[in-house]
Amino acid sequence: MSEARLDVAGVVVAFGGLKAVDDVSFVVAPGETFGIIGPNGAGKTTLLNAVSGLVPLQQGTVRLDGAELHGLRPDQRTARGVSRTFQAAEVFNEFRVRDYVSLGRLSGQRQSVVGAALRLPGIIRAERAERADVERLLATYGLSHIADEVLRELPYGVRKLVDILRALFGRPLVLLLDEPTSGTATSDRVALREVLQQAGQDGLTTVVVDHDVQFVSDLCDRLLVVDFGQELGTGAPAEVLARADVRAAYVGAE
Repeated sequence: MSEARLDVAGVVVAFGGLKAVDDVSFVVAPGETFGIIGPNGAGKTTLLNAVSGLVPLQQGTVRLDGAELHGLRPDQRTARGVSRTFQAAEVFNEFRVRDYVSLGRLSGQRQSVVGAALRLPGIIRAERAERADVERLLATYGLSHIADEVLRELPYGVRKLVDILRALFGRPLVLLLDEPTSGTATSDRVALREVLQQAGQDGLTTVVVDHDVQFVSDLCDRLLVVDFGQELGTGAPAEVLARADVRAAYVGAE
């Protein structure tokens, strides 16, 4: 692959004497939707945690557009363009949808405390522009009708979708999704796939970890299969899932 938005090379993550991720490498091109699958305990979420900075590397490198991310905190990586969702819908349930989505740009804000307190004209203009951007994003993905809804009053699957929009609002270079379909109904999964497909068509680079093989296969350009923290193979979904070792380790395990 001639160009890389995300380049993960030789990553090792260990907890005590146990290697949760053992020498895993993959490259994701700009605009690609890349899936990571494997049985429970294979190291998938740990791999995302390594990319987003939640766990330290014992070995290896993680580069975003060629720049090494080593030593950067998770919030610093977010500011550089690595956005993340988690398996549980990590939302502030008392927030209204539009206010929660706006949190996606928190790491990129550079407003002064004094300017905000005094309600200076530049601060007011920036807030109005941000509110307009939130409304456009909700309209783009067909969610304007829930903009004023309180999150706790929405179905779980819709909250997960709103959490993805919060991540998208930060204008990430790479979006990392950890089990987006977990706990969702079939109709929710259809809506999630449509949103992510549209984001991909708009040029977003996405890395998806999910247990739903069909969902990931339909969504992703390529898949990486991991088992016991090690790579089994990378390739087009149909090609990878047809392999006997992959079926034995993952598909057969279900």
